[in-house]
Amino acid sequence: MVKKFSTEFKQQSVDYALSNAHLSITELANHLGIGKSTLDKWIRLLAPNKTSRRELTIEQQKIIALEKEVKELKIANEILKKAHVYFINHPSR
Repeated sequence: MVKKFSTEFKQQSVDYALSNAHLSITELANHLGIGKSTLDKWIRLLAPNKTSRRELTIEQQKIIALEKEVKELKIANEILKKAHVYFINHPSR
């Protein structure tokens, strides 16, 4: 069953996506209750630059980079914790 959306809803969805460029299209589409490909198509059709690539501010770029770094550091920290436990339980003779 194909859903019909009003032009106003489509434009509001595109505006919302462009103003929340730090979120993925999948996250935005889920929030709006529409499919990812549908939102991507609307952005390509209705956005001023006619592309689904959304511009991030410098602050948003820094936040994304820092979030990535935090994730990598948490993984490294978990590895070090596991290595510490291993060497405590298996001391060299």
